[in-house]
Amino acid sequence: MKKIAFIISPVLMLFLFCCHTKTETTETLVNDHVADSISKQQQKIVTDSLKKKNPLLIVPPDSSYTGEYIDKYDNGITKFKGIFRFGKRHGQWMSFYPTGIAWSELHYDKGLREGLNIAYFEDGKKRYEGYYKKDVRDSVWQYYDSIGNLAEKVLFKNDKVVKKLPLK
Repeated sequence: MKKIAFIISPVLMLFLFCCHTKTETTETLVNDHVADSISKQQQKIVTDSLKKKNPLLIVPPDSSYTGEYIDKYDNGITKFKGIFRFGKRHGQWMSFYPTGIAWSELHYDKGLREGLNIAYFEDGKKRYEGYYKKDVRDSVWQYYDSIGNLAEKVLFKNDKVVKKLPLK
């Protein structure tokens, strides 16, 4: 009987020890998951608050998100469409009016506006076009009236007006 108790006691203690360690590991995983969940909830609250202040704000799902982003109006028509790369806008981004007509087309490089930018009136006619260089207006920007006629040409350098150019 003593031999059986002597053999069973260490086995029982080993079993209890293993169960206890697993519980701590499980509790740690659960606590980490809860903390991560709370962090995501707080991030969502902050994002929702910012979007209420600026409904046109575009925020990636998380700071390292890479992939396509599409936001839609309540009527199902696409509002914004573009790509995030490591949490920053990259490549071509399009925005649309609730009717589905293009509002603007803009290009990004690592989160900075880069290249051609075109904006349109609700009827699809061009409103303005110009180029960005490292997130600042740089080059000749052309502005159009609602009929589609060229109304103004402005030369920008480092986001500052250099001069207004004559219309030809």
